[in-house]
Amino acid sequence: MSDENDQACQRCGETVELSQDDYELFERIHPECFHYAFEHDLNKPGISVDEDCGDPACPSGA
Repeated sequence: MSDENDQACQRCGETVELSQDDYELFERIHPECFHYAFEHDLNKPGISVDEDCGDPACPSGA
């Protein structure tokens, strides 16, 4: 079992600084990467990651 020091994001490869439980919850990726991989284009298929998708939690809308 890996610890927080070697939790690599399965999408971008960078270190994920979440608890082990949250790391597993987010499919071993950053919450932001999770959003882009699974939620970002649900309502607007093909939308760029640079565009706000309308989700209040969208990292592009900040």
